[in-house]
Amino acid sequence: MQGHGSQGDNPHQHRDFGDLRVIPRAQPRTVLVANAKGGCGKTTLATNLAAWFATRDMATALMDFDPQASSAHWLKLRPDRAAPISGIAAYGRTSSTETRSFRNRLPRHVERVVVDSPAGLTGTDLYARISDADLVLVPILPSPIDIHSAANFIREIEITGALREQNKQLLVIANRVRRNTVMFSTLNKFLAELGLPRVTYTRDSQLYTRTAAEGLGISDLRGAQVEEEKSHWNRIGAWIEHQLQLRQQQRQQMLQR
Repeated sequence: MQGHGSQGDNPHQHRDFGDLRVIPRAQPRTVLVANAKGGCGKTTLATNLAAWFATRDMATALMDFDPQASSAHWLKLRPDRAAPISGIAAYGRTSSTETRSFRNRLPRHVERVVVDSPAGLTGTDLYARISDADLVLVPILPSPIDIHSAANFIREIEITGALREQNKQLLVIANRVRRNTVMFSTLNKFLAELGLPRVTYTRDSQLYTRTAAEGLGISDLRGAQVEEEKSHWNRIGAWIEHQLQLRQQQRQQMLQR
């Protein structure tokens, strides 16, 4: 796979320090998938987003902080014919000979990182994960319990101050949605009241269960029978990538000031 962002021999990519020439490493864009509540579809969203990036020929890593190791298990099932994704098992305990920073070290070529976070993420751990990310995605199931839980989690994020201090954006994705239902309308109203960006969504489809069992994402699929769902995920992926590009532009503008 040919990754984008290769430094090549472009002299503008070098910084001169006397006789020493240093080629700075391009920073990967990182998406944090987080919600304190379990069972809201974090892993489904994280694995499918990683697959979408990978099928777009972007060197992609999937970092699993969840002790259940669902994303790591999904990667083990991923067939060789599928677009490659690097895996980082960030959930394991560290020993005296293996520090967490070493375990979480990214391959140098990576351009996109998707972080699957554990349930119950809060406090300093939540602040640290947000600080390491460019974009925070919060998946929500369209149910009264999940909406209430998401409201508490979003308030917890606001309390940490990480988004405000670092000028980062939080986006919400509704999981397993059936449009034109009362609960989907309720969810949209809830998000509007919080002043959050308009929700995008994943549809309630058995394809997610089938592909997960094979280590695949919707974007890996081929065939006329899956084109509608694949096209839907293309819109989701493009929407997220657009947000990452906006974040990158903001960074560049800040550095130029």
